[in-house]
Parts: sequence; C-alpha cells; structure tokens
Amino acid sequence: MEPNPIIPAGVFARLEHQGQALTVVKIQEAYPGDVARLHQELSTALQLGPGAPLLVLPIEGKPLISQGQAEQLYNDYLSTNTAAVVEQPWQPIWG
Repeated sequence: MEPNPIIPAGVFARLEHQGQALTVVKIQEAYPGDVARLHQELSTALQLGPGAPLLVLPIEGKPLISQGQAEQLYNDYLSTNTAAVVEQPWQPIWG
C-alpha cells in the first residue's frame, strides 16, 4: 500500500471470529483530523466493502472508528482467544 497523507502510520490485522470478518487498525499517533475521512481512506486502502466491520484503535483512549459491531466482535475475539494478541500477525499499513 502506498503512503497516504490522511492515514497515520500503524498496523492492521484481518481477523475472523464466529464466521465474521473484522479488520482492526492500530495507529501509532494521535489523530486530530476528520475521522469520517480517515474511515473512507482506510476502507479504500484496505479494500473493505461497504459496512465491513472496521475498528480503528489509537495509541490510547476510545476507538476512533467502530463500524458495525466491530468493537464488540474484537472484544469477544480477545476474550475467547487468550493467545490472540501474541499470535495475531499484524502488518504495517505502509509496507
């Protein structure tokens, strides 16, 4: 993926839990910009369909974006997969 000035540096993972796909993005810095624009740019860059579950987590604080049931799905995934955080392959957004 080519660098995009709207999307900050970070990593992403594509997960599947209970038959549902989920994309989780962890950004490495605070994001003061337009969250709706960030959502649009990430969806395009990661080739997500309309309404696809997307969760964007900043360094600290509440999720910036939680499309659909993304946050609930991710929390359930983590609670039922104790090794998930370590085993999950995260890819750089800009790679």
